[in-house]
Amino acid sequence: MVRQGVSNRSFRPARPFEVNEDPQKLDEAFIRVLGKQGDQMLTDEVKWLTVTHKSFDHGRRGFNDRLAYLGKRIVELQASLHMIAASAAVPETTVPDQWGREPFRHPVLAGLAGLTKERKQAVLDKKRVAQLASKYGLTEVLRWKPKLV
Repeated sequence: MVRQGVSNRSFRPARPFEVNEDPQKLDEAFIRVLGKQGDQMLTDEVKWLTVTHKSFDHGRRGFNDRLAYLGKRIVELQASLHMIAASAAVPETTVPDQWGREPFRHPVLAGLAGLTKERKQAVLDKKRVAQLASKYGLTEVLRWKPKLV
């Protein structure tokens, strides 16, 4: 008999949740993401902060909220620069103007047509970014704790 309000199911996993504590594994992840000597670009403390969520150890060891904000802005900037560069490589087609006017053109502005809000959202979609993080093995070094563990 099940008492009201009490569940028979246990939400605890069969094995304890494991978190990476190996600095070598962290360095390898930074090399995969940043390239050669990627593990030497940041101090050890900052590297650990970049992969630590506030749920890990109840935030006592520091976590990456401020770094996450800065990182998101950098990723958005890099995505925008890439979209502009990719659009600039494609020749622009123009519709002839009925009055014979020619629009202003400048090489710096050539790729702006490819920078749209919808395209940027598609490039920075959470699922795509999560797949990229998995591809580079970042999920193996993230330090966090699931809510029900």
